[in-house]
Amino acid sequence: MNLRPATILCVDDEHTALTIRMMLLESEGYRVLTAESGREALELFQSSAVDLAIVDYWMDGMKGVALCRELKRLKPALPVIILSGFAEFPYETLGLADAWIMKGGDTQHLLKILKELLNRP
Repeated sequence: MNLRPATILCVDDEHTALTIRMMLLESEGYRVLTAESGREALELFQSSAVDLAIVDYWMDGMKGVALCRELKRLKPALPVIILSGFAEFPYETLGLADAWIMKGGDTQHLLKILKELLNRP
């Protein structure tokens, strides 16, 4: 049995949204690493054991899709959740994201999907 809490990498260029997400996940017992850019996220990812990534779709600089592509190249089995304000799942994310969740939606839905992805075989 794994006693180490899962480490979640949260990436969003909106500081307030990132802080709220970090507080939510930490209150659920997860270890949370935060990054406000794709470049910062890659540095954290390469220096830490990350179990799942939650990535904003639309960020300045490296977009969420480019970050997901690189995370999956480095660790193909890494579960990735993409958060977006867009109602539809962009075709370019097909095969990259394990889940697509609307920003500002129900936090319980996010937590449910996160747990499912962490517990899949």
